[in-house]
Amino acid sequence: MISRVPDALPTLSAGSHDSSRGEACVMEYVSLLAGEEWSDRPECTHELLSHEARTVNDLLRDSDRSRLVPLIGRLFGTTEDSPALRAHLRLAQARQVVALLEPSSRGPALAAIERAERLIGLDTDDDVHAAFTEAMQFPLTHHGDLDPEHVGFHERMARIFPFALSPDLGTAEAYALTALVIAHKVAASGECRADCGNAPARARRMVKDLSGLIDVYDAVTGRLLPDVTEHDIRELAAGLGSPSTLGV
Repeated sequence: MISRVPDALPTLSAGSHDSSRGEACVMEYVSLLAGEEWSDRPECTHELLSHEARTVNDLLRDSDRSRLVPLIGRLFGTTEDSPALRAHLRLAQARQVVALLEPSSRGPALAAIERAERLIGLDTDDDVHAAFTEAMQFPLTHHGDLDPEHVGFHERMARIFPFALSPDLGTAEAYALTALVIAHKVAASGECRADCGNAPARARRMVKDLSGLIDVYDAVTGRLLPDVTEHDIRELAAGLGSPSTLGV
């Protein structure tokens, strides 16, 4: 959604908003502080990072949403894109899931990650369809004592591949997605050690995961950006000529 810039700075809250409501999601805040038109999909942020930021913004409790404030300044200016960059970001997501697994169950996901890493920047005869087929056919079995909400989260995330299909999906990124799907299927099978069934705890961890994805973006692109603190964001907001009402 796009509308006029608000007269005063809004409060971080869930969902997308009209600029006149006095509320904003984290990406609407990014658009505001980047000087773009009001939008929850600003052009100044990489699409994958923007999607993850909107997702965690909506999952966080109101009392936890201030955890996103230090990331606002790091999200804008992430405009570079390439097949290699997207593959690195997907591999980072896969590693984040693998870190939650019982060590003895990590083998299939780690092998998939290593294969995708080898494909980055290489010409290959492998195709996206083969990666998609492998991801969809990887078995999902249920054992262990994970609660239904925990299992359901990983099962939903294991369906990510069809939503990521696009004409510019390259081979390395496709196999990185396969690794991500495999990691979630292993987790859903009962091998996750984390508290993914606890939505507030999962959302707080997702803030750290988003920060890690921005780190990967910076490392791959060579972007140099100093750490942005809540104080820096408030100073930037004050520079717009309006008092800050970040709600933190």
